[in-house]
Amino acid sequence: MQRRVVIPRLSLLAVAAALIAGFTACGSSGATAPGLTAADLVGSYNLVSLTLGNSDPLTPPTATGVLTLTLTNYNVALNLPSGAEADSGTWTVSGNNWTQTSSVQDIQEAGTVSLSHDTLAVNVNVAGTPIANIWVKQQ
Repeated sequence: MQRRVVIPRLSLLAVAAALIAGFTACGSSGATAPGLTAADLVGSYNLVSLTLGNSDPLTPPTATGVLTLTLTNYNVALNLPSGAEADSGTWTVSGNNWTQTSSVQDIQEAGTVSLSHDTLAVNVNVAGTPIANIWVKQQ
């Protein structure tokens, strides 16, 4: 059975379970930022880990993906053992609260986001399934 995965511009489609990671704006300290803004998160990220529900995390080379965030839009493309998945839409962040609305399917997810150094973690709940994704910013 093929499962459609929506990861917020984190994890994309990114991106559930409580995972902590991070990415900070240029020159910022390595501490977790309490008040994130969209400008803090803009960029392209490579998938580090994707966890669906209570399953084992999917990591490269088994699962790969790219998440791109602009100030208001996200685009995520994943290559999973079940096949390729893609999603795009709009997103917002306020502090560590994340909301994404897909333009591909009629769904909106809310969750949390955290950042540290060049790593971004997005955790959402999609149709009752927690999804945790970790991304590292492309250099």
